[in-house]
Amino acid sequence: MYVVSVINYKGGVGKTTMTANLGAELANRGMKVLLIDLDPQASLTFSFYDPDDWRERLRDGRTVKRWYDGLRGDGPKVTLGELVVSPGPANAHLKGAGRLDLIASHLQLVDIDLALARGVADGDEYDAELFRVRGSLAEGLHDEALDPYDLVLIDCPPNFNVVTQSAIIASDHLLIPAKADYLSTLGIDYLHGNVRELVDRYNADARRFARIRRHHKVAPDIAGVVFTMIQLMAQRPIAAHQGYMDQVRALGVPVLPTALRENVTLFATNTPRGVPVVLRDRVTAPPVRDELRQITTEFLAHLQPAGATA
Repeated sequence: MYVVSVINYKGGVGKTTMTANLGAELANRGMKVLLIDLDPQASLTFSFYDPDDWRERLRDGRTVKRWYDGLRGDGPKVTLGELVVSPGPANAHLKGAGRLDLIASHLQLVDIDLALARGVADGDEYDAELFRVRGSLAEGLHDEALDPYDLVLIDCPPNFNVVTQSAIIASDHLLIPAKADYLSTLGIDYLHGNVRELVDRYNADARRFARIRRHHKVAPDIAGVVFTMIQLMAQRPIAAHQGYMDQVRALGVPVLPTALRENVTLFATNTPRGVPVVLRDRVTAPPVRDELRQITTEFLAHLQPAGATA
């Protein structure tokens, strides 16, 4: 099972759109995919479930907040497998034996992040507790109920707080959606550096605090930066966007060859819920759907270099 965090410090870069469509397209190709929404804004969750449906069916007992509550001792412990739900409309559009499931977010997840940080800061054994919290999601993903999944995609909040750090530690790969602008370029450089520091610190702490003698060394790599909301002229990125794309490549960070063009409908907050654009036969902008599918092929080639399929 691959675990991939979709992350960027900057919001509004198409992170949730990329997570939903990447997961849906991989499921459409026959993979069993689990999406985990760790963003308190719950945009990924609401792209599959109406807010009223979320309140009635998921809010009180079927979100990742319940798992974090158990981790903190504020409620009974549950496994991640107990929180999985299957969005019906998306799965009805899948071909073959693939599956797309979700662990939903909660609007109060931001409070959990702050509480986890306070719990670490107030503890007598600061380093040991921080190590435990950072490694909590990786441990939770060892739930046997999750064994059937081929891939877990984690939609991270746009920050580097404790919940985000736990996602990075749990991951094999990181995918970074980004706009081709100054702040995104600057943020990618900082993110890359902070991930390296976090991983080095966690692996060093593992030698001191891990409960098992041979602790698995954490080493997530960057599957790639995928540029979104690109404006085209003559089917090529405009000069301003191309310049920032070249700057990111100059950082030595891998960049996926295909970029996702600007599309107001795709990136709007009021797009139809339940069925990502890659699963829709009738879309207003087929090139965007084709680009999402090509990005999926490039992403899969990073995960499975010898066995990627178009």
